[in-house]
Amino acid sequence: MNLEEFKLKYQKQPVIEYSNSVSDTPLVSVCVQTYQHVNYIKECLEGILMQKTSFPFEILLGEDASTDGTREVCLEYAKKYPDKIKLFLHHRENNIKINGSATGRFNLLNNLYSANGNYIALCEGDDYWTDPLKLQKQVDFLEKNEDYVICGHDRRIVDEFNNVIIETGVRNLNKQGLLTLTVVFRNHLFDNIFFNTFIKVANGDSFLFLYFEQFGKTILLNFKGANYRIHSGGIWSSTNRIERYEMGINTYTHIVNYFMITKNIPLLKKAYYNLANIEIDYGYYLMENSFYKKAFIQFLKYNKTFISNNLNKYFVLLIKINILYIITLIKKIIG
Repeated sequence: MNLEEFKLKYQKQPVIEYSNSVSDTPLVSVCVQTYQHVNYIKECLEGILMQKTSFPFEILLGEDASTDGTREVCLEYAKKYPDKIKLFLHHRENNIKINGSATGRFNLLNNLYSANGNYIALCEGDDYWTDPLKLQKQVDFLEKNEDYVICGHDRRIVDEFNNVIIETGVRNLNKQGLLTLTVVFRNHLFDNIFFNTFIKVANGDSFLFLYFEQFGKTILLNFKGANYRIHSGGIWSSTNRIERYEMGINTYTHIVNYFMITKNIPLLKKAYYNLANIEIDYGYYLMENSFYKKAFIQFLKYNKTFISNNLNKYFVLLIKINILYIITLIKKIIG
């Protein structure tokens, strides 16, 4: 599926595009998706525009029909930086719903399809970069190491007033993973199966990062280059625990289906294992909140996921988890 096919299938109202005079041959495409970010979008764009690079880069700025003044700010920046910013003004009619909830997936996919760079970087409109050499460091690494397909770096977590909530140290890639605002990845790895799955998954970043593992290595570079913002208007911040669990189950169910189609057994097992962990965690949460029937149903789903993937090396662990779960559930029910 190319850009025109994507629009033909999902676009209900034509996207308004300001292509400006941006180079058709950038090395990096920076994809920015923004909605209701009037208090943050300037800081986001300034963090990208301050990048000092030895190569050209483009900013693909997708504005999703905000009503708080974000669109006006984006227009202002597109006019001020015509050699850097391609602006896409979207309509809510094009919004793609996942699990019945509105998402920015059309916006993001439009940016990905429009990207001309050999590499892609991501930054949501309420986050921002802090290191002016961020792109240069990451591109230099990927150019020198062809066996790596994606690299990230450390970040801080801040609130809506830029107060630091978490000042991280060197992060462990296996334990904490990547965040979208930190990554740069190669732009030649997507296929139709990817896009057909990506448009359905609730947590797109979880699928994106696992998807890349089939093509090469991932690395977390040792520098702080961005701030991830938590605020009341954020999509993740506004979801409750049950919604987050259901989003995780939705995501890994689709990821499992993807790796079934592609027959990548190691990553299929990894996806199954992650799905099973989310299901058992969800079961305990339901149990703690006295949803006992739902907790038992979740227990059955967990076992089905575990057994259907034939995770033999975890069999003893499964028995222990089941015994503990049932004992805990009985104790909760009888008080």
